[in-house]
Amino acid sequence: MELDALRGVAAMAVVIFHYTTRYDELFGHKKQNYLGFEYGYLGVNLFFIISGFVIFMTLTRINSLKEFAKRRALRLYPAYIVAVVITFMAVRVYDLKGRGVSLGEAIINLTMLQGHILIPHVDGAYWSLTVELTFYLIMGLVLFLGLSNKITTISLLWLVTSGGIMIISDMSNQRLTTFVEYLAISNYSHLFIAGIMFYLIRQKGQVKHHMMILACLMYEYVFIDINSNFFVTIFFMLFYLLVNNKLNFLNMKPLVFLGTISYSFYLVHQNIGYIVINIMEKYGLINEVFLVIPVTISVGLATLLTFYVEKPIRKIFHNKSKSKRKTTSIDLTKVDYINEQ
Repeated sequence: MELDALRGVAAMAVVIFHYTTRYDELFGHKKQNYLGFEYGYLGVNLFFIISGFVIFMTLTRINSLKEFAKRRALRLYPAYIVAVVITFMAVRVYDLKGRGVSLGEAIINLTMLQGHILIPHVDGAYWSLTVELTFYLIMGLVLFLGLSNKITTISLLWLVTSGGIMIISDMSNQRLTTFVEYLAISNYSHLFIAGIMFYLIRQKGQVKHHMMILACLMYEYVFIDINSNFFVTIFFMLFYLLVNNKLNFLNMKPLVFLGTISYSFYLVHQNIGYIVINIMEKYGLINEVFLVIPVTISVGLATLLTFYVEKPIRKIFHNKSKSKRKTTSIDLTKVDYINEQ
């Protein structure tokens, strides 16, 4: 429940950032001195830590790469495909300047691989899905090679490699090739690793896991900008509270519900929200209080996607898998669907 609440907080932070600071950068609010929320984008960093925690938890509870891939696909694609179609159509019909893509690019977006082949996203918020997919590929490789029990060593090697990439990039005053950057996700690897370590701390609490958390924090301060440093430190502190069962106060129904729909909320909020704000401001609704309108619309869409697309499809496949297991008398470890990201 606490994880869901944290997801809800992270999602809302990103949404408010987009509707205030980012919208102002792209289109300009008609009201002077409009409310800003310039660090809300760092909610994505919290998502990455949560992802590290949850994905490694999932990895310890399944038996095959095929099962891992199927569960990830069922989690990501149903809501995503519908969100891509809705967002593309909304931007095309409204003609939201500077935010549209071609039909061919939109079709490629349905694969979720557009970021890896430098095709524009239907919605700019989807950049983080490219990072997530790369992380899943790394975790899938760990599972395939049977190295889940060596994850601390692998994480250390990954962190050191990422640091080397960052150093070379800084020394050469240019970024490395796109392939290498995506392969190591060097700007975010320490966040996923920290999430993994927090899961291990919750399970075992060995000194080496705490040391890895410290190494991840040092990485953050050495290679990432100062604004991120402060918030990532806060995120790490929150996770220490989480693994020690000290975040029970976050178990509030609105936050947990927001966390439940957070993935779909993230998928549909940005360009659709921009369209709504565009229309509002044309009709004189320029006060910050009217942001409740695009937020409510996005929450409504996300609720429909979560409970009428994502969950029913996952339930269908889950029931089929259950039926198949009974038929073949195979006892597979069940994954906690409530906590699975």
